[in-house]
Amino acid sequence: VIGYNVDATGLNETLPKELQHETIKFHRICWNFPCTAINGGQDGQNDAMEKNKELVRKFVANALPYLDEECGEIHMAHKTKPPYNQWRLDKVALEGMDHEEDGNYCGRRFEFKGRIAFDKCTYQGYTPRKALDRKSFPCHDACVYVFGWKSEGGTLCMLKSSRIRHSTIPENQQKPPNDKPLPKPPSIIPVTESVIENVRSIHLQSACRRAEEQRNKKHS
Repeated sequence: VIGYNVDATGLNETLPKELQHETIKFHRICWNFPCTAINGGQDGQNDAMEKNKELVRKFVANALPYLDEECGEIHMAHKTKPPYNQWRLDKVALEGMDHEEDGNYCGRRFEFKGRIAFDKCTYQGYTPRKALDRKSFPCHDACVYVFGWKSEGGTLCMLKSSRIRHSTIPENQQKPPNDKPLPKPPSIIPVTESVIENVRSIHLQSACRRAEEQRNKKHS
Protein backbone atom coordinates (compact mmCIF):
# COMPACT_ATOMS: atom_id res chain seq x y z
CA VAL A 1 0.00 0.00 0.00
CA ILE A 2 1.37 3.40 -0.99
CA GLY A 3 -0.11 6.50 0.61
CA TYR A 4 0.09 10.03 -0.76
CA ASN A 5 -0.39 13.37 1.01
CA VAL A 6 0.16 11.71 4.38
CA ASP A 7 0.60 14.15 7.24
CA ALA A 8 3.20 12.81 9.69
CA THR A 9 1.59 14.85 12.47
CA GLY A 10 -1.90 13.54 11.72
CA LEU A 11 -1.60 9.88 10.76
CA ASN A 12 -5.10 8.96 11.96
CA GLU A 13 -6.62 11.42 9.51
CA THR A 14 -4.32 10.98 6.48
CA LEU A 15 -2.91 7.43 6.53
CA PRO A 16 -4.56 5.08 3.99
CA LYS A 17 -7.49 3.23 5.56
CA GLU A 18 -5.88 -0.11 4.67
CA LEU A 19 -3.15 0.66 7.20
CA GLN A 20 -5.43 1.92 9.96
CA HIS A 21 -6.21 -1.40 11.60
CA GLU A 22 -5.46 -2.25 15.21
CA THR A 23 -3.71 -5.46 14.15
CA ILE A 24 -1.30 -3.65 11.80
CA LYS A 25 1.88 -2.63 13.57
CA PHE A 26 5.19 -1.59 12.01
CA HIS A 27 8.65 -2.78 13.00
CA ARG A 28 10.24 0.39 11.62
CA ILE A 29 8.72 3.83 11.04
CA CYS A 30 11.18 6.10 9.22
CA TRP A 31 11.23 9.76 8.27
CA ASN A 32 14.26 11.10 6.46
CA PHE A 33 15.09 14.77 7.02
CA PRO A 34 11.89 16.02 8.69
CA CYS A 35 11.43 19.75 8.17
CA THR A 36 8.67 22.35 8.01
CA ALA A 37 7.88 23.85 4.62
CA ILE A 38 9.69 27.17 4.18
CA ASN A 39 9.50 29.35 1.07
CA GLY A 40 12.71 30.03 -0.81
CA GLY A 41 14.27 26.68 0.06
CA GLN A 42 15.56 27.91 3.42
CA ASP A 43 14.63 24.67 5.16
CA GLY A 44 15.75 24.06 8.72
CA GLN A 45 17.18 27.50 9.53
CA ASN A 46 17.28 29.02 13.01
CA ASP A 47 14.15 31.13 12.46
CA ALA A 48 12.06 27.96 12.14
CA MET A 49 13.85 25.88 14.77
CA GLU A 50 11.01 25.81 17.30
CA LYS A 51 8.49 24.92 14.57
CA ASN A 52 10.72 22.06 13.47
CA LYS A 53 11.10 20.81 17.03
CA GLU A 54 7.34 20.78 17.42
CA LEU A 55 7.04 18.93 14.10
CA VAL A 56 9.33 16.18 15.42
CA ARG A 57 7.43 15.95 18.72
CA LYS A 58 4.07 15.56 16.95
CA PHE A 59 5.47 12.98 14.54
CA VAL A 60 6.71 10.70 17.32
CA ALA A 61 3.48 11.08 19.29
CA ASN A 62 1.46 10.14 16.17
CA ALA A 63 3.73 7.25 15.18
CA LEU A 64 3.88 5.44 18.53
CA PRO A 65 0.38 3.86 18.32
CA TYR A 66 1.38 2.29 14.97
CA LEU A 67 4.66 0.87 16.29
CA ASP A 68 5.19 -2.82 17.02
CA GLU A 69 4.98 -3.22 20.79
CA GLU A 70 7.84 -5.70 20.95
CA CYS A 71 10.71 -4.42 18.84
CA GLY A 72 9.34 -1.43 16.94
CA GLU A 73 11.70 1.45 16.24
CA ILE A 74 11.41 5.01 14.91
CA HIS A 75 14.25 6.16 12.64
CA MET A 76 14.86 9.81 11.76
CA ALA A 77 17.70 10.77 9.44
CA HIS A 78 19.03 14.29 9.65
CA LYS A 79 22.06 16.45 9.04
CA THR A 80 24.44 17.03 11.94
CA LYS A 81 25.99 20.34 10.92
CA PRO A 82 24.68 23.66 12.35
CA PRO A 83 21.92 24.61 12.67
CA TYR A 84 20.51 21.07 12.52
CA ASN A 85 22.62 19.78 15.41
CA GLN A 86 20.95 22.43 17.57
CA TRP A 87 17.60 20.67 17.21
CA ARG A 88 18.80 18.01 19.68
CA LEU A 89 16.71 15.32 18.00
CA ASP A 90 17.75 12.74 20.59
CA LYS A 91 15.88 14.70 23.28
CA VAL A 92 13.22 16.64 21.39
CA ALA A 93 11.69 13.52 19.82
CA LEU A 94 10.77 12.15 23.24
CA GLU A 95 9.22 15.36 24.56
CA GLY A 96 5.91 14.98 22.72
CA MET A 97 5.04 11.58 24.14
CA ASP A 98 2.06 11.18 26.44
CA HIS A 99 4.18 9.80 29.26
CA GLU A 100 2.93 7.92 32.23
CA GLU A 101 4.82 8.00 35.51
CA ASP A 102 8.57 7.37 35.38
CA GLY A 103 8.72 8.31 31.68
CA ASN A 104 6.84 5.26 30.42
CA TYR A 105 4.43 5.00 27.49
CA CYS A 106 1.72 2.33 27.80
CA GLY A 107 3.80 0.61 30.46
CA ARG A 108 6.97 0.58 28.36
CA ARG A 109 9.89 2.99 28.30
CA PHE A 110 10.60 4.49 24.89
CA GLU A 111 14.11 5.87 24.56
CA PHE A 112 16.87 7.12 22.30
CA LYS A 113 19.02 4.13 21.30
CA GLY A 114 21.82 5.87 19.43
CA ARG A 115 22.68 6.97 15.92
CA ILE A 116 24.41 5.51 12.88
CA ALA A 117 25.86 7.11 9.76
CA PHE A 118 23.34 7.76 6.99
CA ASP A 119 24.64 5.99 3.88
CA LYS A 120 22.67 7.15 0.84
CA CYS A 121 24.15 4.26 -1.15
CA THR A 122 21.81 1.90 0.73
CA TYR A 123 18.81 3.85 -0.60
CA GLN A 124 19.03 3.05 -4.30
CA GLY A 125 17.35 5.75 -6.38
CA TYR A 126 16.69 7.99 -3.37
CA THR A 127 17.45 11.71 -3.51
CA PRO A 128 16.63 13.99 -0.56
CA ARG A 129 14.44 16.94 -1.51
CA LYS A 130 13.54 20.25 0.09
CA ALA A 131 10.03 20.70 1.43
CA LEU A 132 8.59 23.08 -1.19
CA ASP A 133 10.67 22.41 -4.31
CA ARG A 134 12.56 19.63 -6.01
CA LYS A 135 16.00 20.96 -5.14
CA SER A 136 18.24 18.45 -3.42
CA PHE A 137 20.81 19.12 -0.69
CA PRO A 138 24.05 17.48 0.48
CA CYS A 139 23.67 14.92 3.24
CA HIS A 140 27.26 13.75 3.69
CA ASP A 141 27.11 14.65 7.39
CA ALA A 142 23.75 12.99 8.08
CA CYS A 143 23.03 10.39 10.74
CA VAL A 144 20.05 8.16 11.50
CA TYR A 145 18.68 8.70 15.01
CA VAL A 146 17.18 5.48 16.38
CA PHE A 147 14.45 5.33 19.03
CA GLY A 148 12.96 2.15 20.48
CA TRP A 149 11.56 0.34 23.48
CA LYS A 150 13.84 -0.21 26.44
CA SER A 151 14.92 -3.86 26.64
CA GLU A 152 13.59 -5.73 29.63
CA GLY A 153 16.34 -7.25 31.73
CA GLY A 154 18.90 -6.79 28.96
CA THR A 155 17.39 -9.56 26.83
CA LEU A 156 16.41 -9.53 23.19
CA CYS A 157 12.82 -8.96 22.22
CA MET A 158 11.06 -12.28 21.71
CA LEU A 159 7.99 -12.14 19.48
CA LYS A 160 5.05 -14.51 19.90
CA SER A 161 6.16 -16.23 16.73
CA SER A 162 9.42 -17.12 18.56
CA ARG A 163 11.37 -15.19 15.94
CA ILE A 164 14.05 -12.86 17.27
CA ARG A 165 14.27 -9.37 15.84
CA HIS A 166 17.46 -7.49 16.60
CA SER A 167 17.40 -3.83 17.42
CA THR A 168 19.26 -1.57 15.01
CA ILE A 169 21.64 -0.52 17.79
CA PRO A 170 23.17 -3.63 19.45
CA GLU A 171 22.66 -3.81 23.20
CA ASN A 172 24.16 -5.85 26.00
CA GLN A 173 22.14 -9.03 25.73
CA GLN A 174 21.76 -12.18 27.79
CA LYS A 175 20.90 -15.70 26.68
CA PRO A 176 17.18 -16.52 26.51
CA PRO A 177 15.70 -18.85 29.16
CA ASN A 178 16.27 -21.98 27.04
CA ASP A 179 20.06 -21.23 27.04
CA LYS A 180 20.26 -21.50 23.28
CA PRO A 181 22.96 -19.24 21.79
CA LEU A 182 21.67 -16.05 20.21
CA PRO A 183 22.38 -15.23 16.57
CA LYS A 184 25.23 -12.78 16.20
CA PRO A 185 23.80 -9.28 15.62
CA PRO A 186 24.81 -7.42 12.49
CA SER A 187 28.02 -5.44 12.77
CA ILE A 188 27.43 -1.75 13.47
CA ILE A 189 30.23 0.78 13.18
CA PRO A 190 29.95 3.55 15.80
CA VAL A 191 29.49 7.03 14.36
CA THR A 192 32.63 9.10 14.78
CA GLU A 193 33.89 12.23 13.08
CA SER A 194 36.28 10.15 10.98
CA VAL A 195 33.44 7.86 9.81
CA ILE A 196 31.35 10.85 8.71
CA GLU A 197 34.38 12.38 6.96
CA ASN A 198 34.98 9.11 5.10
CA VAL A 199 31.33 8.88 4.02
CA ARG A 200 31.41 12.52 2.89
CA SER A 201 34.62 11.92 0.92
CA ILE A 202 33.15 8.91 -0.88
CA HIS A 203 30.01 10.83 -1.88
CA LEU A 204 32.03 13.82 -3.09
CA GLN A 205 34.30 11.61 -5.18
CA SER A 206 31.23 9.94 -6.69
CA ALA A 207 29.66 13.33 -7.47
CA CYS A 208 32.89 14.51 -9.15
CA ARG A 209 32.98 11.37 -11.28
CA ARG A 210 29.39 11.87 -12.41
CA ALA A 211 30.05 15.53 -13.23
CA GLU A 212 33.11 14.57 -15.27
CA GLU A 213 31.10 11.96 -17.15
CA GLN A 214 28.42 14.54 -17.95
CA ARG A 215 31.03 16.98 -19.26
CA ASN A 216 32.59 14.30 -21.43
CA LYS A 217 29.21 13.43 -22.91
CA LYS A 218 28.58 17.06 -23.84
CA HIS A 219 31.91 17.34 -25.62
CA SER A 220 31.69 13.99 -27.41
